[in-house]
Amino acid sequence: MHTPPDMDAVLDCVARDRADGLIGRWSSSTVIDENVGEAVVECGVFERIHETGGVNARFPIGNAGLIHVYGYLFSTVLTPYGYKSERWTDGVLAAALGRPAGYFRLGDGDETPLARVLGSAEPLLLDPPANARVAEWDADGVRQRAIVTGGVLVSGLDDGEGMRLLTIFPVADEEAFLRDLATEPPRLRWNAALPA
Repeated sequence: MHTPPDMDAVLDCVARDRADGLIGRWSSSTVIDENVGEAVVECGVFERIHETGGVNARFPIGNAGLIHVYGYLFSTVLTPYGYKSERWTDGVLAAALGRPAGYFRLGDGDETPLARVLGSAEPLLLDPPANARVAEWDADGVRQRAIVTGGVLVSGLDDGEGMRLLTIFPVADEEAFLRDLATEPPRLRWNAALPA
């Protein structure tokens, strides 16, 4: 059973992220999941986190950090890969990045979850390690980058403002993942979206 977090605790984190200037380091995303074809974050949750974050967004397209890190915690939609929140709560992604199991969980540590995700993913996106597999393509007038390393996918978008983080999630089979990526025509992936 999926239990959503306390909204006040989430909004406190969002307010801290806003004050620290972290929200603008994320690209845009849609809450319409490409695998299930429906919104995985409810409109009310979407609006509250964006309002608190000071982001002018119109459902279903908003800030990827707010949607992926906080909105997904409230998602009750089961996708082919499980609940969206599991990447932050089950410890698999954290372990792949060499972090403690609870590193991305709400309430664990002094930093906000968004700050911890950004600190873990942004360096991989902007300066991939030598052993990483890197793919880039153009779609809908933006450049998307995918970094696959150590069982983790990190992706970002450059819409002319520089490369900004989109998402991060664990990848069980890197070779199959990259093979599938290479065989499909270029398109925006992993719920990436153009700014509304």
